[in-house]
Amino acid sequence: MNYTDERRGLLKFVPPNFLPVTVLVLETAELLPDVRNLLPAARIAFMSPTRTPPVEKLCVESRADLLVANYLRGQLPTEPKIFELILAQEILSAGETLYPTLLALNHLLTDSGAMLTRFTESTWTKARLVKLLDDAIYKEIRFLRDGDFWLVKARKCTAEVAALKELFTDEIRAELSRLLHRIEYDIDVDENFSRLMTLCEREGIFDEYLTDFIDQVVVHVDAKTLIRSRAETFGRVLTFDE
Repeated sequence: MNYTDERRGLLKFVPPNFLPVTVLVLETAELLPDVRNLLPAARIAFMSPTRTPPVEKLCVESRADLLVANYLRGQLPTEPKIFELILAQEILSAGETLYPTLLALNHLLTDSGAMLTRFTESTWTKARLVKLLDDAIYKEIRFLRDGDFWLVKARKCTAEVAALKELFTDEIRAELSRLLHRIEYDIDVDENFSRLMTLCEREGIFDEYLTDFIDQVVVHVDAKTLIRSRAETFGRVLTFDE
């Protein structure tokens, strides 16, 4: 099969992959055959607000699960980190529900996952879209020209952070996040910082990982400065981007 011919539109961002990746396609049913051709072992879910015979036929032919729900009304799965790829071709025309929908889709992406969409210059500018996606906690935003459209690929995390996250279990990351938030909001700071350093020593959490993790979860600059200063007394060097 000539996969190059199948990589049209948003799928220009999707190289062939024979692993069982998880994919969510929103509303644009015509993408399903090409998605299946490029990702023969993928677990594909297709979401549509209505069930129609043509949509059911495409789902059967493309071996995609049909989810009848309206994502613009918040009807999305609640479990986090389900999909490695979300194709949301028309999401940028969502109007007033756009920002909360982007946040909800981000919640569904795995750490290494990405959302794909598109826009025309008559509706968006790159600068405006980058600000929106940045506010909705997307990283590594890429653009690709495709005729009248700009194609967009926005990752949940940078590749480096995603790789680092895979080094530790969800339970360890949850405890790390809990301790950092308690320190940030001045809750038993001495005790929680001691627990933070103990956790890092016990689990082998190294300075680069800790720095990137803090950048992800700690909002206030003063809190980062405090953590960096105290970490130095334990022989740790945390260097944050200015």
